Amino acid sequence: MPAPKGHKAYKGCETGGRPRKFSRKEIDRFAIELMEWMHGEDNFWLKDFCLKRDINPDYMAEWARENKKFRGAHEMAKHMQESKILNGAMLNMYSGTIAKFTLANCHGWVDKQETKISGDAANPLKFILDAVSGKTKDLVTND
Repeated sequence: MPAPKGHKAYKGCETGGRPRKFSRKEIDRFAIELMEWMHGEDNFWLKDFCLKRDINPDYMAEWARENKKFRGAHEMAKHMQESKILNGAMLNMYSGTIAKFTLANCHGWVDKQETKISGDAANPLKFILDAVSGKTKDLVTND
């Protein structure tokens, strides 16, 4: 619904949209702080960065879309997070199960096994007949 005629825009809404909670200068400062924080030995969970500053963690995605400097810092922080989680799990500092779960859900890792089935698509029963007659050793191979 548009504003009534002659109604002045609220401060911060002159260009439309809701007022900004954080200025571009503050977001740039958060980008620097994020990189400094990630270099801390015990810091790796990005949500903790926000929670320790009383910032809604959902802002990070918004800032990454709007601010080039924060986008770069956020991407680098995610790579650092991935590396810290993997290295911590490999050194038995963290639970391997939780590390696997986190890497799969937050970093796109995939755990899959592929099974190749030998056979002829045109004649699907041929491999069974070959197995019965002793012409083949294995029906399924795990390569």
